Amino acid sequence: MVLILVGGFHPEMPYEEIKALGVDIEERDGRVVVGEVEDVEKLERLGFSHLVLKCLGSFGVDEKLPFDPEKYIEGKFAARFKNLGFSGSREEKKEEILEELNPNIESVDLDNPDTTFYFLMKGEKIYVGKLIHRFDPTEFTERKSGMKPYSRPVSLKPREARCWINLSGARGDLLDPFCGTGTILVEAGLAGYNVYGSDSEDDMVSGSITNMKHYGVEGEVRKSRVQNLSKIWNRTFDVVVTDPPYGRSAKVCSVGIKNLYRSSLKEIESILKNNGRCVIGCPSNMGFEKILNETGSVFEVLNKFTEKIHGDLIREIFVLGKTNKKFK
Repeated sequence: MVLILVGGFHPEMPYEEIKALGVDIEERDGRVVVGEVEDVEKLERLGFSHLVLKCLGSFGVDEKLPFDPEKYIEGKFAARFKNLGFSGSREEKKEEILEELNPNIESVDLDNPDTTFYFLMKGEKIYVGKLIHRFDPTEFTERKSGMKPYSRPVSLKPREARCWINLSGARGDLLDPFCGTGTILVEAGLAGYNVYGSDSEDDMVSGSITNMKHYGVEGEVRKSRVQNLSKIWNRTFDVVVTDPPYGRSAKVCSVGIKNLYRSSLKEIESILKNNGRCVIGCPSNMGFEKILNETGSVFEVLNKFTEKIHGDLIREIFVLGKTNKKFK
C-alpha cells in the first residue's frame, strides 16, 4: 500500500497520472491518495506529486499511532509533518506523536536520516507513511525554459511534460513530432524511455539535440514536417506525446491550425502501433473533438483536461487511444 501526496498543479491530472502508472486508488482525501500498486519504482517518474510513501495507516486526532515504530526504523530517523488543513491543535498533536515515537538523541538525525516518517495532517485525520521517494522541486526548476542551453519563451513546463508522458502510459518508444526545445524528449529520456523527435525548423532540431545532450539524454531527432512523419521515420512507435504550435506567435508553415491538426492526426495514426496512445495539446477554441469526428479518426478519447495558459488562451489536453477504425 502506498501513500502519495500530490501537488496542487491541476484539479484532476495528478490523480489520473497516478492511475496511469498502475495505482489502484482506494482513498482520496484532498491531495492525499492511498492505493495499491505492483511496481512502486514506477512512481518515481511522477511529475505532479511531491511524496511517495509506504502507507503505515491513518488515525484520528484522539488516537494513537497505528504502527509500531520499532518495526520500521532502520538506523537514525526523522519525523516530518505536513499541515494540509488539520482541524486539531497541530503543535499539541505533533508533541504527542513525537512522544510515541520515543526518540532519543542517538536515534534522531533531522539532516540525514536513514528512515523518514511523514505525517500528513488533514481535517480530523492523520495519514502516516515511511518515505520511499521525495521529488526535489529544484530538479524540474533546473530544466525549465530559460535554464536550458537552448530555450524559447513559450515552452511546456518540465513537470507538465512529465505528467503528459505518464498519462500516455508510456512504454517503449516515444515520439514527439513537434519537439520544439525538446522538453518532452528530455523528460521522457530521464524517465527511462526511448525517445525520438522531429520538428520542421532547423533551429528546433539542433536546439533539442543540444538540450538532450546537456541533460544526459540519448535519442534521435530529425527534421520533418508533420505531414511527412511516416516517410521520414518509416517505422511505428508505442506512444506519441506532443504539444503542437498554436499560440499567437506559432509558425504553422502557412497551414491553417485546423488543417495542421487534421494532417497531424492522420500521420500520427500511421506511425502509432495498434493499441498505442497519443497525448496532445490544443487550444480550446479550435474544436478538436469536432475534427476527430469529421475525419473519422482512428482515435478514441480516453481522457480530457482543460487548463488556462495565459490571457484568454485555454489549453485542452487529450489522451487518445488508437482503435481499429480507418482514417478517412
